[in-house]
Amino acid sequence: MVLHPIRLQAINRVTAVSDLSHSSTASAPIEKALAQTQETQEKLSSGVNELAVTNAVLQQEIPAEALTGDLALAVEKSEALETKVQECVDDLQDVGKVLAEEVARRKRLEQKLAEATAARADGDSVGSTPTAS
Repeated sequence: MVLHPIRLQAINRVTAVSDLSHSSTASAPIEKALAQTQETQEKLSSGVNELAVTNAVLQQEIPAEALTGDLALAVEKSEALETKVQECVDDLQDVGKVLAEEVARRKRLEQKLAEATAARADGDSVGSTPTAS
């Protein structure tokens, strides 16, 4: 099936407006996800900082000759946990950046939709006003 170019342009415009109109309803959940991601990142970042301080104190205060058996294993596991939590913080930061970019993109689309709707409304009202003779 071959579409006439004018019909194809009209379909493309309708699709673009449809995409724009869906963005305003979809922005709220993404903004909420972004806020939750940032909040979780802050909590984890605080936790990793506390682990780093704890690990530093353990390394300074426990003599090397005392780091044997279960105590050595506990210190090792604590350091590994610090690394894992830091990796999660880094991952959440990346997710937050992607979400923030998507929120910004959707806001730009919403603005374009508002401008197009206003321009269309202005065009409709200009064409419907009676002209003085």
